Amino acid sequence: MATALTLLILLISVAYLYSHTTKRIPTRLRADQAPKSEFGVVPVDGFGSRCHADGLDIIFVHGLGSNPDTTWLARKTKTKLEATHDEEYVCWVSDILPEDIPAAVRQDIRVFFYNHDSFWQRDAVQTRLSNLGRGFLHRIRAKIRQTEEERHRGLLFVGYSYGGLVIKQALIQANSDERFADIIGHTKAVFFLGTPHRGSSFTRWGTLIARALQPIGSNPSILAELAYDSVSLFDLHREFVKVTGYGLRVVKVVNFFEERKTSVLKLWFIQWGAFCVPEQSATYEGTYIQNIGLSVDHYGLNKFGSKSAEYKMVRSKLLETITPFTSRRRDHIYSVPLETVYNYIDREKLSPAIEEKLRTFHKNSSVPHALAIYGLGGTGKTQLALKYIKDHKDDYNPILWIDAKDSETVRSSFERCTIELQLSVDGASTQGPNLADSAAVQAVLRWLRDRKESDDEWLVVVDNADDVTWGIKQILPKGERGNIIITTQDDQAPRLVNGECEKLRVDKMELLEARALLLQHLEWDADSAPQHVQRMCDTIVERLDYLALAIDLAGAYIRNDSNQEAALKQYLVDYGKHQDELLQSDNFRGLSMYDKTVWTVWDTTLEKIEREYPEVRPGLFLAFLAHINRGTFQKEMFRLASLGLSVVKKILDGEHQVFPHWLKQLIKLDEEEWDSFYYRKALEPLTRYSLLQGVEGEWPGVTMHSLVQWRAMKYEEDEPWSLWCLKFILAASYQISMEEARPQFRRYMVTHLPDRTSLSQSHLDDMQLDDKKKTFVWNTIGKVYYEDGRWKEAEELFVQVMETSSRVLGQEHPSTLTSMANLASTFWNQGRWKEAEELEVQVMETSSRVLGQEHPDTLTSMANLASTYRNQGRWKEAEKLQAKELETCSRVLGQQHPDTLTSMANLASIFRNQGRWKEAEELFVQVMETRKRVLGQEHPDTLTSMANLASTFWNQGRWKEAEELEVQVMETRKRVLGQEHPDTLTSMANLASTYRNQGRWKEAEELEVQVMETRKRVLGQEHPSTLTSMANLASTFWNQGRWKEAEELEVQVMETRKRVLGQEHPSTLTSMANLAHTWTLQGRIDEALVLLGQCVELQKDIIGSDHPDTKNLLKALNKWRVEKATLQESSADLLAAPSQDSQPAE
Repeated sequence: MATALTLLILLISVAYLYSHTTKRIPTRLRADQAPKSEFGVVPVDGFGSRCHADGLDIIFVHGLGSNPDTTWLARKTKTKLEATHDEEYVCWVSDILPEDIPAAVRQDIRVFFYNHDSFWQRDAVQTRLSNLGRGFLHRIRAKIRQTEEERHRGLLFVGYSYGGLVIKQALIQANSDERFADIIGHTKAVFFLGTPHRGSSFTRWGTLIARALQPIGSNPSILAELAYDSVSLFDLHREFVKVTGYGLRVVKVVNFFEERKTSVLKLWFIQWGAFCVPEQSATYEGTYIQNIGLSVDHYGLNKFGSKSAEYKMVRSKLLETITPFTSRRRDHIYSVPLETVYNYIDREKLSPAIEEKLRTFHKNSSVPHALAIYGLGGTGKTQLALKYIKDHKDDYNPILWIDAKDSETVRSSFERCTIELQLSVDGASTQGPNLADSAAVQAVLRWLRDRKESDDEWLVVVDNADDVTWGIKQILPKGERGNIIITTQDDQAPRLVNGECEKLRVDKMELLEARALLLQHLEWDADSAPQHVQRMCDTIVERLDYLALAIDLAGAYIRNDSNQEAALKQYLVDYGKHQDELLQSDNFRGLSMYDKTVWTVWDTTLEKIEREYPEVRPGLFLAFLAHINRGTFQKEMFRLASLGLSVVKKILDGEHQVFPHWLKQLIKLDEEEWDSFYYRKALEPLTRYSLLQGVEGEWPGVTMHSLVQWRAMKYEEDEPWSLWCLKFILAASYQISMEEARPQFRRYMVTHLPDRTSLSQSHLDDMQLDDKKKTFVWNTIGKVYYEDGRWKEAEELFVQVMETSSRVLGQEHPSTLTSMANLASTFWNQGRWKEAEELEVQVMETSSRVLGQEHPDTLTSMANLASTYRNQGRWKEAEKLQAKELETCSRVLGQQHPDTLTSMANLASIFRNQGRWKEAEELFVQVMETRKRVLGQEHPDTLTSMANLASTFWNQGRWKEAEELEVQVMETRKRVLGQEHPDTLTSMANLASTYRNQGRWKEAEELEVQVMETRKRVLGQEHPSTLTSMANLASTFWNQGRWKEAEELEVQVMETRKRVLGQEHPSTLTSMANLAHTWTLQGRIDEALVLLGQCVELQKDIIGSDHPDTKNLLKALNKWRVEKATLQESSADLLAAPSQDSQPAE
C-alpha cells in the first residue's frame, strides 16, 4: 500500500514538474501566442511593386520552427551617442537592405517572406519536408506568379537553415511537375544561410526533446529527417544538384556558413558550445558554387542589427547577382531635346513638391499621375521639369518631351517620338489639318495607351502649353502606366487631363535662390563670394523682383565684363537710369537659359487674350491697373468708382466722355449698384495666365509682378493713362467720403492716391484742368487723407484749396471759408491750437459779417472755435462761445434739431472738462433722451450721446452706471455697425477703461488687446487710433505692475508718434509723460526727470504755462525732484506710489 502511494506521489510530482516545465512552450492554437504575421508568401515593403516580365522576385524562407514575427529581427546596434535604455529591433531585409540597392535596380525587384508552419514543439502540424516543399510551390503560384508577365520574372531564393531544405525540396518537385516548370526554369540563384545539406549535430538532442514533448503534441518526425548524413538528405541534395547544375539550366548557389560555435551551456566562467551546422554540412563544391564563412554563430546568420561586415558580405553577393540580371533589361528611351542649364539653381520648396504631387495616384483619371506646373512666364517652369527628369531618369521608360508652343511644334515633337520608339508610320499621313488625326500622333498615343501593368511607367512632359485653343487636349497621352507634366502660364491647364490633375504654382524665386543664380553667372557661390558682393546681388535681384528670367539675363549681361565686381556696381547704376533699355535688350539672350527677354516673354500671352476677349480689352485693363497699382488693387475700388463717377463727370467733364468704352464697362452701374460682370470677365484671362495674382481676404483684389507692371505700362503708351487714373481715383475717393458703412477700406484706399507730383499745379495744368477742377481734385483727395488720420498730407492739399479759392473766388466766398475751416481742422488734429484758432476766428467773423450770425455755417464755425478753446484749457471762453451757439441753434433751428443737440453735447463736454459733473450730466441726459425719441435708440448719434453720459458717470467714479451704458452702446454698435467699425472699437476701449478703473485688469486687458489688434489690421499700425489703443494697453500693464511690458509699448507709441504726428503733437507729449512715469517706477529717476522736463518745456511752448495739462506735468516734475533730493539725503525707497496727476491716461 505504501509503495503504491509512493509511486502515485512520484507520478503526480513528475506530471506536475512536466506541466510546469512545458507550460512556457507556446501553442499556435491560441491567438495570443500564435505569430501575428500571416503564413504564406508575404510582400516586403521598400522594394518595387511593378511586375513586368523583366523583373526579379526574391523570396526569403525562414528555418525550422521559427516565429515569422522575429526570425529576421536583430537587436539594433547603437553608437555611444545613440545609447538608450530601450531596446530597438530592426529587420534587415525591410529596414536596411532597400536603401543599399540602387533605385534603378530596386524598382524592378519584388521581395517576399515565405512563412511556413514548421513549429514542432507543441500542438505541431504533423508535416514533413516534402509537404512543406509542395506547399511552397502552390503558394508561389497563387500569390506572385499568376499572370504571364509574372511567370516570366526571375526568382532568387534565400533560405535560412531548414528553410534552405524547403527551397531544395520545392525546386526538385517543380522540375518534375509541368505546372511549376516556370519556377524552376526562372530560378537564377539560391542563397543558403547555414543550411544543413548533410544534417545538423543538434538533431540528436532535438529529436530527444521532441519525443519527450509528444504528450503535448510535438512532431519528432520532422526532426528525424535532419539526422546527420541521413540517406534522405543525401538523396535530396543529389536531386537538387541535378536539377540546378546540369545542362542549360545553371543556378548560382552561395553557401554561407557559421564560423563561431553556438553557446549551449554557460556556468560562471565555464561554457560549452558547438557548431549547429558545421562547415562540412553547410557547404559543397561545384562549378557555380561559392562557399563563404561569416564570423557569427548559427543564430547570427539571418539577423543583422547594423551594416556589419557580415551583412555587407551577404549584401554584396546579392547585388553581384541581381545587378547584371536587371541591367539586361532593354535600354531606356529618352527623347528630351533640352537639358538643365549649367547654372541651374534648385528651387528648395518646389522640387520636393513636384515629387510629392507626382506620387499622388488618381485612379479614375486618364493618367494616374498628372501635374500642371503653372505660373507667370519667366519663372523657371521648364527648368523645374527638366530638373525632375534629370533626377528621375531611371524611374521612367520612355521619357518623351512635347513642345506645345503651337500645333506645328507639337507635330514635329510627335514625329521625333515615333523615331525614338521605333514606330512604323506612313510619312505621307503625318500631315493634315487636324493634328489629332496625324499618323505620328496616333501611333505614339496608341503605344503609350497600350502599356500594361508589367511595363515601365512612362513620363511625357508637355511644355509651353500656354494656348489650349487649337485642341491640345485631343493629343494629350492617356494610359494606366502614364505620368504627365504640363508646364504652362494657364492656371486652367489641369482641366486638359480627363479626371484629376495636381497643380503647382511657380512664382518668384526666394532671396537665397535668386542670389545663388546671379552668383553662378559670376562663378561665385554663397561661401566664396564676399559679403559686399552678396549685398549688391541682393539689391539687383530685389529690383528685378526675383523673376528667374530677369535675373538670368542680368547675370549674362554682367558676366560679359571681365571685372565682374565693377560690373555689378555699374549694373545697379545703369538699371536706375536705363531700365527700359536693359530689360528690352536681347544681346545676351543666347547666353541665358531662356530664349526670350523681359520685354518679349509676355507678348504672346497679351496678344492672345486681347484677340480672344475683344469686348473687355484685358490688355488695356492690365495697363490701366499697372498705371494705378501700388501693391494690391482691391475690387472695392471699382465699386466705389462706379458710384462716384457721376459727380466726377459732372465737375470735371460736363457732357464730355470721361472714359473710353472698355473702361466704362468695367465700372458700369445697374440700378445704383455696380455691375461687376465685365470686371470679372476682364480679370479672368489675366489671372488665368498669371499676369495678375488673386488676393483673398476682407478686401479681395489682385496684385502683379513689378516687371509685369513695367511691361504693361509700355502697352499703348499714347493713351491718356494719367488722366484716366486720376478720374478713377477721384470717383472712388469721393464715394468713400460719402459712405460711413465700411470706413475700414480707407486705409487701403490711401495707398492708391496720386503722389505729390501727380497732384502738383503744373501736372494738373498739363491735364487742362482749370482752378475749379483743381480745387475739387485737391479737396477730394485731401478728405481721404484727413479721414484716415494723415493730417500732414491733408494739410498740404487743403492749403492749395484755400489759396486757390482765395485767389479765384475771394476771401469771403463760402467755399473759401469752408476750405479755411477744413485747414483749421487739420491744425486742430495736429495739436496746433494757435494756428487753428487764428483761422477759425477769421472764418467765424467773416461768416458772421457775410452770412449773418444765425447762418448754419456761422454757427458751425463758432462750435469749431469753442472746441479749440476747450483743447487749450480755456474753459470760460469755450463755455461762453458754446452757450451762445446753443442759444442761437435752439431759437433758429429748434430744440430738437440735430445741430442743436450736438451743440448741447459740446457744452456738456465743456462742463465735464471743468469738473462740473452734475451740469454736464443733466445736458447729456437731455441730449440722449431727445435723440432716442427723435432719431431712435440705435441711431449712431443716440449711441454717441449715451457714450458721453457714460463718460460723465466715469468721471464721477460711478463705475457701475458707466459700465451698464457702455456695454449697451458696445453691443448695439457691434450689431448695427459691425465689430470692426471705428465707433464700435471706441466703445470697447471705453468699456475697458471702466474695467481698468474698477481694478478688473484681466477683463480690461482682453478688450484692449482685441481693440489694438483689430485697429492694427483695419486702420494700420501707425494710425492715431491704433497708437491710442496701444497706450491704453500699456496703462493696464502699468496698473498691474508689469513695468517692462508697459515700457515696451510706451516706447513704441512715443517713437511712432514722434515720426507720424511730430514731436510737438499733444498725443506725443502725453506718451512722453507716460513713459517718464513708468521709468520712475523702475527706479530710473534721472532718465524720467530728463524726459518729463523736455515734455514740460514743449507743453509751455505749444499750449502755454497756464494750460491745465502743463500745470499737472509741472507739478509732477517738481514732486519727483523733491523725492530724488530726499532719496539722496536718506536711504528711503523712491516712490512707493505715483501721484494721481502723473498717472498714464489717454
